[in-house]
Amino acid sequence: MQSSAVQPILEGRVDVIISAATASGKTEAAWLPICSTLAAQADAGPTQPGVKVLYISPLKALINDQHGRLLDLCEAIDIPVNRRHGDVTGKERDSLRTAPDGALLITPESLEALFVLQGTHLPTIFAPLQYIVIDEMHSFIGTERGAQLQSLLHRIELAIRRPVRRIGLSATFADFSVAQDFLRPRNGDQVLVLDSPTETAELRMQLRGYLSTDDPDPNQVGQVSHPTDKREIADHLYRHLRGNDNLVFANSRASVEAYSDLLKRLSEHHRVSNEFLPHHGNLSKSFREEVEARLKARDTPTTAVCTSTLEMGIDIGSADSIAQIGAPYSVSAIRQRVGRSGRRDSPATLRTYISERPIDSNTHLIDRLRTSIMQSVAVLELMLEKWFEPPNTSGLHLSTLIQQVLSVIAQHGGASAAQLYSALCGDGPFVGVDKRMFLDLLRSLADRDVIMQAGDGLLLAGPVGERALNHYTFYAAFQTAEEYRLISAGQVLGSLPVDYPVLVGSMMIFTGRRWKVIDIDAPTKTIELTPSSGGLAPRFNGGAAEISDGVRRKMRELYEGDLVPTYVNQTAADLIEEGRTAYRQYNLADITAVESGTDSVIVAWRGSRIINTLSVMLTSQGITATIEGPGLTCRHTPLPDLLAAIAQLYEGGQPDPVELAEHVPAKEVDKHDRFLDPDLLAQSYAKHSLDVPGAWEVVEELVRLHPPLPLAYGGPDSERITPTHRASIGSTPFAVVDVETTSLSPIMGGRIVEIAIVHLDQAGNQTESWSTMVNPEGPVGGTSTHGLDEDAVADAPLFSELLDEIAHRLSDRIVVAQNASFDVGYLHSEFAFAGTDAPAWPTLCTLRLARKRDPGKPANLAALRDRFSIDSAHEHRAFDDAIAAAEVLRQLLQQDSTQAPNIVTDDEIQPDWLPPTWPRPIDPPRTLSR
Repeated sequence: MQSSAVQPILEGRVDVIISAATASGKTEAAWLPICSTLAAQADAGPTQPGVKVLYISPLKALINDQHGRLLDLCEAIDIPVNRRHGDVTGKERDSLRTAPDGALLITPESLEALFVLQGTHLPTIFAPLQYIVIDEMHSFIGTERGAQLQSLLHRIELAIRRPVRRIGLSATFADFSVAQDFLRPRNGDQVLVLDSPTETAELRMQLRGYLSTDDPDPNQVGQVSHPTDKREIADHLYRHLRGNDNLVFANSRASVEAYSDLLKRLSEHHRVSNEFLPHHGNLSKSFREEVEARLKARDTPTTAVCTSTLEMGIDIGSADSIAQIGAPYSVSAIRQRVGRSGRRDSPATLRTYISERPIDSNTHLIDRLRTSIMQSVAVLELMLEKWFEPPNTSGLHLSTLIQQVLSVIAQHGGASAAQLYSALCGDGPFVGVDKRMFLDLLRSLADRDVIMQAGDGLLLAGPVGERALNHYTFYAAFQTAEEYRLISAGQVLGSLPVDYPVLVGSMMIFTGRRWKVIDIDAPTKTIELTPSSGGLAPRFNGGAAEISDGVRRKMRELYEGDLVPTYVNQTAADLIEEGRTAYRQYNLADITAVESGTDSVIVAWRGSRIINTLSVMLTSQGITATIEGPGLTCRHTPLPDLLAAIAQLYEGGQPDPVELAEHVPAKEVDKHDRFLDPDLLAQSYAKHSLDVPGAWEVVEELVRLHPPLPLAYGGPDSERITPTHRASIGSTPFAVVDVETTSLSPIMGGRIVEIAIVHLDQAGNQTESWSTMVNPEGPVGGTSTHGLDEDAVADAPLFSELLDEIAHRLSDRIVVAQNASFDVGYLHSEFAFAGTDAPAWPTLCTLRLARKRDPGKPANLAALRDRFSIDSAHEHRAFDDAIAAAEVLRQLLQQDSTQAPNIVTDDEIQPDWLPPTWPRPIDPPRTLSR
């Protein structure tokens, strides 16, 4: 690979992408021919002053590392190497302004600052620029930061009036055509790709599963204690990592602090020096650099507990092993992390630790599927298959375009609309923005005082724009929170977001140590700390990571297969089997929507964008859907209601993405979205966050897999029963039913433990009532809800003994329930358990009727009791709940006789045919009431 890169880089005629595994020599492949070119030019005579090579990195730590390596490489040929990022101060920063030369290592944010603060000097600073090297280029593609970088590179070429050769480096490109288009927009097909053969190094893996509990630590009586699973994971890390160099990646900065604290305390318990140190972006520069120096030194075994700050590129030598705590979100990220290990002709080692919570009767369907363990296996298997996520390149990046408009204005002291469009959109990287949209953007900015127009037509920064330009956070394209500095004994430990609640006297964990807050100075934004014995890890800003469609599809493949990887421990294998058992019990191979208690759950096995889009589609139909991993929970929505909404959505055809985005109340995702008018904001959100074609595939699957329920049922060996006549409001009497159950779903083996049936005449007046407890032939479950235990139901009849009685009591009536799909669904399950099919009773749902009557108001039975002034002695008992539901129906029927529009109509009856009278006679019932 290195030899292949020499000639094209030396010639400097084409842009080049170099793709190779971590630590395989990508950096040398780029820099050796670059240095050879610069040395040859220096030997030929004096060269023009200015930056000749621009190296751009996503991480300050990576710049610091490359700075040290390049100083050694370039010293022999007398090429100066400078760096510029937020931690560089003093003389080193001033040298770029006073004597620019050689190689400049910089972040996109510091490059942005050059445009804003030294715009008129840029043609001089970059006059002799010959090469631009972008390290870890994959991390920029499809992001706001990446759009900013593309714009800055284009603006450099505009400033010096010529193109500059670009070299992109990465180990994890998913699609080279996307990478080519990113490196050279509009001319990606002219970019040369040098792809090294895939590495064949040995990889050792282990995936360890744990059950999470909140049992207190007996060694920390009276102090804040970590959960059992965290203590067990920390103990395993301590026993296997101590004495070596390792990287432990956690999924959040709070987890980094928590595990650093646990590992430090284990070291103290064993009376040995602590080798486990935290590393994340909120820690001070000096603390981070100390950890990095320890990792590089061969005589100081160190384990860094870190976030993605140590994921990419930093040469810390060879880590002996990598650990991942929590389910990995990305195949690309886990591959980058594995690449930090196994460099000295030794195998790479990856340990993954996953916690799942114990299952009880109230456990959500998604949690029963053990999605964390299955997602982990999916990511690891895809890594072994050498698959990577494709980036999302569909965004308009209007937030970053606003930043670049202000930056260009600051650079030149003003610009015309035509100049801005040409520099940024027409010939620039914002290819998705046409003239009309750009003009709409400028109007939106002017309306909000971000820009203003001078008398000669020149666009200038308005009052709001000036404030933005003068704030230190302007240079970043991403959101940055206001932060407090944390100080102890005069030493800066790091920073904490302003919105994290901190009080004098409170405790916290930071730098892997425990502290007490002794002072807060709001004007200077500082918090004074002193060592303490208690504390919790603080919360930090940061949204949930996006899961790709490929990972979710792989998860479904695993559920439907029988693979138990050899690298999992027994607990992980048990969790995998539990997940597969739940998958089979819910019949998710054949259906996509499942009823769970009073909710309905869609399990779609699609990526985050598709799940989000489906959620917005359901919102447009009046369904409130909460994203739960690979699916959606539709709260207080019976399955028939959900399927009716899906059918209505399907009949309307695939929605327009922008019109769909209008249903999203919080569309401000990126930093400057607040300056967009509603139409532009909807367009921006639709492009970046919605995948309508992908979500429509889920809608089509729901329609295909969930046809309407049949109207009537016969016995298992009989011919289908034909319905007799239609049920109708005003002429057909009612049977109001309520059941208490062992769990929220019959699919998971739930059984009825109590049933009540209340008869009403056609007008809704009560004529008869009946109730009994039922022996569920197993644990009663849900005792805290319904109050029954095994002793209470031991002498109760079995449901099979009550089946004929119940069938006759429901015959020739409209069956009513507070949540009809739940109660009637349980009846169908019990009939099936007894070996026969239940009749297809016409049903009416008081939950649905109440929502129809009072949209937006709570419609559970407790709320309806209050609204309709219904007295009840015992909530969650079948008889009392059936009486309450009957009274709700009676009042709704009476209201309809005097008010319009009617709420209780024949359209609400599903199905609307009465099945024949139950054919078997009633034996004298053996009932047991409370």
